[in-house]
Amino acid sequence: MNVGDFIIMDSAYKQICKTFPHTQKVHFPTHERITRVGIKRQRQISLNFLCGTNCLNSSMLFHRQWNIGMLNTLFMKDTVTLGVGWANYQNNPDIYTSLLLRNILSKKHIHSVRDSYTEKLLRSTGVQNILNTGCPTMWDLNNDHCTQIPSRKSKNVIFTLTDYRKDSIKDSIFIRALKKSYEDIYFWIQGANDYAYLQSLGNLIQDIKIIPANLSDFDAALSNTHSVDYAGTRLHAGIRAMQKFKRSIILSVDNRAEEKKKDFNLPVISRDLSLEEYIHIFNGNMTTNISLPLDNIQNWKNQFS
Repeated sequence: MNVGDFIIMDSAYKQICKTFPHTQKVHFPTHERITRVGIKRQRQISLNFLCGTNCLNSSMLFHRQWNIGMLNTLFMKDTVTLGVGWANYQNNPDIYTSLLLRNILSKKHIHSVRDSYTEKLLRSTGVQNILNTGCPTMWDLNNDHCTQIPSRKSKNVIFTLTDYRKDSIKDSIFIRALKKSYEDIYFWIQGANDYAYLQSLGNLIQDIKIIPANLSDFDAALSNTHSVDYAGTRLHAGIRAMQKFKRSIILSVDNRAEEKKKDFNLPVISRDLSLEEYIHIFNGNMTTNISLPLDNIQNWKNQFS
């Protein structure tokens, strides 16, 4: 229901293939309970990798973004995390969550988390073998890559909104600023209800061109649209744009963007800006300079050598 998951998995799979070039990879969906077939496959594999940004939270008995329970720990091989994150700012994990994660996460391997906030909360469960590597979507955004991302505004822009973080007043100001700053404006549908939300904004959306809710369409728009920036509330759409060497301005709507900005200098701005402030940012020069934890990334990879 959220095409951003494909952006995450594309990058995670790429990194896993680099680390394990000669092994077969089997996919288990994190949003569904492990099935009888899944249990059979667990007996055949060597190790699980948990990939995703919001897989963990402080009450995993009731909120199952990663849909597992204590019973699953009896049938699953050890799990190693890759760029996982904590969903929203929350209280410390409860006892059930702490026990579950200590049981299912490998004690022999180093776990990769997406930011310092996740590292802090995961350590509070008793899991200590952790490195903050950032999300694997960012791992190739090194200095050589970032220097190829334009600093000046392009003629056109692709933007996104978030169906579960609606604010018609703030988002209307944002769109008005885009219209005053760019020639052609495209909207990419990343989430299931993003388009319905856009339509609810009325006459403001006239002349906006729609990009279908497929990653291939978004990639094509980034690659084939002449002189285009990205701006919007969808974090991984912004990271995908940077992967494609496009200037990206991400509007913060949750802890993921805020923590990535703190840790890695991701180009994130407030969603509470005025029309004039948005226009000033869009029309100004902006250098992309991602600060990657290269040693932590390499140490996580080296454990499998």
